[in-house]
Amino acid sequence: MEVGPLLNGEELMEAGGGVADVINPATGEVVAQEVCCDASAVDRIVQASDEAFHSAAWQGMAPADRGRLLLKLADAVEAEAETLIEPELLDTGKPISQLRHGEIPLAAALLRYYAGAADKIDGRVKNTPGGLHVTMYEPYGVVAGILPWNYPLANVVMKTAPALAAGNAIVLKPSVETPLGAVAFAKLCDRVGVPKGIVNVVLGRGSKAGNDLVAHPKVRKVSFTGSTAVGIQVQKLGAEQMKAVNLELGGKNAICVFADADLERAANAVIVSAFVNCGQLCVSCSRLLVQESIAAKFEEILKAKLAKVKVGDPRDETTLVGPMITQSQYETALEYMGIATKEGAKILSGGDKLNLPSPLTNGYWLQPTMLSGVRPGMRVHDEEIFGPVLSVVRFADEADAIKIANSVCYGLSGSVWTADVGRANRMVKAMETGIVWVNTILVGYPQIPVQPHKMSGTGIELGMEGLLAYCKCKSAVINHNETSPVGWDLK
Repeated sequence: MEVGPLLNGEELMEAGGGVADVINPATGEVVAQEVCCDASAVDRIVQASDEAFHSAAWQGMAPADRGRLLLKLADAVEAEAETLIEPELLDTGKPISQLRHGEIPLAAALLRYYAGAADKIDGRVKNTPGGLHVTMYEPYGVVAGILPWNYPLANVVMKTAPALAAGNAIVLKPSVETPLGAVAFAKLCDRVGVPKGIVNVVLGRGSKAGNDLVAHPKVRKVSFTGSTAVGIQVQKLGAEQMKAVNLELGGKNAICVFADADLERAANAVIVSAFVNCGQLCVSCSRLLVQESIAAKFEEILKAKLAKVKVGDPRDETTLVGPMITQSQYETALEYMGIATKEGAKILSGGDKLNLPSPLTNGYWLQPTMLSGVRPGMRVHDEEIFGPVLSVVRFADEADAIKIANSVCYGLSGSVWTADVGRANRMVKAMETGIVWVNTILVGYPQIPVQPHKMSGTGIELGMEGLLAYCKCKSAVINHNETSPVGWDLK
């Protein structure tokens, strides 16, 4: 199979940047050749997007009509779910149940949410002496949507839906490891009637094609999801042209379980949050902070539940955990498992490679791992592992939990489990994160906005606030009084 960048609905089979292998992480097999873009190809694609944005067809489309187009796209996502699931399976090795029952419904929900919001981008009118002060929101023009490899399908929709609802054109740049789903989605946009060039795709490595895209002068806004280290470089590159840059980056999130919590429900939440997508989730709570008085009991509950988690064939509907998606992240997570024991942590479960029979023998498989005896200052506590590794930390009281939760450089998400409403409210206020779930986890999308704190990023995604992030604000002062002062009434 060959997959190429998309220019005005046409797939390019030569783009000057050579080719890259696309590897199925479940089997370790090469499943496709990816055609990569050089600077010239990136320029052609961005220029085409800019022309499409300024075209009469797009500029003349009413917001409500853009909304109807997104509704049509949502229906197509559901109707053609299997055509999107198959490339995602090959790209990421995700369990098929997660794709069918999680990511496809989320993609459709995102499209429908922003379809309904397209004609609700409201400006303001203020009375001023002798005139009107009008504030309005306008699209940026060409937006770059740079996608991560952990949730390529969900992120392509998370960026495309609000960008189009706001009236922009978007150039997508999936991770070099996972191009298949993004190209399949862009082709679907073309099939449902999105004007050609409004959704284009650049392929290649971030250090080349990605940088060329961010640096292109006709790209007015950049929305990036990925690692903090790369996000910093994107921010610096965008700053050279004063671009609007939205960054959703790493996390080392804490789930805090107090002694009065419903321990069964809390344990289910811990397992899902820590190990869904093999721990490759920015908002995953990979630090479990548990109150000392129940810590031993809670660890035993978790061990029993973790033993029942099925890891393996992504095409099996009963599989909960698939492989690591990239070889480099597989090696990184494995390295941290070794670091944990050197730092004095105890392995309660897992801790090594997972050996599976053919055809999964050469895939990037790791055992879901739970560590106890973890303390702030340890690398497995402070640093993002982005793998199936849960670090268990014991705390004494509420103040101790807050101190430990906020002790890392990240601030993306968090979760609190307690029967005390007052304590829950205090924890929500005290935790330095963009979102806190109380007695639940990983719910509320797409309505809730998430604004990263600290080293987890800048800007905002989701909700109406996430839609306005794809708009620039403009004001106009309209005078209707010929006797009113001009300027500061200077003579």
